[in-house]
Amino acid sequence: MTLTAGFSFPRPDDVIAEIERPFTLHQPALQVVPVIVDVPHAGRRYPRAFVEGSRLPLRALRRSEDAYVDLLFSHAVALGAPLLVAEFPRAFLDANREPYELDPRMFEGRLPGFANTRSLRVAGGLGTIPRIVGESYEIYSGRIPVESALSRIEALYRPYHAGLRHLVNRTQASFGSCILVDAHSMPSTGLDRDGVAKADIILGDRFGTSAASFVVDAAEEAFARAGLTVTRNRPYAGGFITEHYGAPGSGVHALQIEISRGLYMNEATLEPSSGFHALQQVISAAMAECFARWSGWSDDWRQAAE
Repeated sequence: MTLTAGFSFPRPDDVIAEIERPFTLHQPALQVVPVIVDVPHAGRRYPRAFVEGSRLPLRALRRSEDAYVDLLFSHAVALGAPLLVAEFPRAFLDANREPYELDPRMFEGRLPGFANTRSLRVAGGLGTIPRIVGESYEIYSGRIPVESALSRIEALYRPYHAGLRHLVNRTQASFGSCILVDAHSMPSTGLDRDGVAKADIILGDRFGTSAASFVVDAAEEAFARAGLTVTRNRPYAGGFITEHYGAPGSGVHALQIEISRGLYMNEATLEPSSGFHALQQVISAAMAECFARWSGWSDDWRQAAE
């Protein structure tokens, strides 16, 4: 999965394809670190029926996609960690939500009684089946069948989380602990909640509840050493995945990493920029340093990123 000289990125409009499986799992020959990397929002297979049924053009639908984050973190496999990548796009289904955060106004038919219809994310249009992308652009021209939402959850959401839970359990059983890196990207423009321009990297640990400080400290120091600006939790503290899987008291740490898209892509055209490969190397080196520190191994691991 690591990019080679012959690799070509998909064209921004060349992503209309049926979703053949919920996720792709890239595994090292031997997992040698207590780390998993998951990428829930980089899926770029947009079913034709979904695109044609939307009120938005394809490029607008892709505004919520964490484009190419799976490729940015691809070296994690060579460093000994499995990499789990969702195949479905975030605009179609959001795996970083509770399984049934659903807005009843979106659907024809009755939602199950256990659906969470009142969360802040649902109110904002960003439930498990999102209502909007980007700056509050409505995805659908009308209501969609509730059966469509439930089938997406059963066919895609549940297998993705079953696969992630299996990796977490297996890693903890093998190493005694597990560190889950939940990898994302964010728009480069905008301010945080304090009115300050967003950093290059935002680390989310649910304000200290999803990961121990040594996990977050190592990541912050590694990215800062590479010359990137780093902040914690503002405006992104972590979503469902960090909240649901992170249990530091039980030895499972979940850390969300948000990367500014302006560092590696043209956000208007969705094309990778000239900075892509340099950032990929920076992330590789930072992850090598983190993996070594999280594992308690020697600094020789840094050489694996080179």
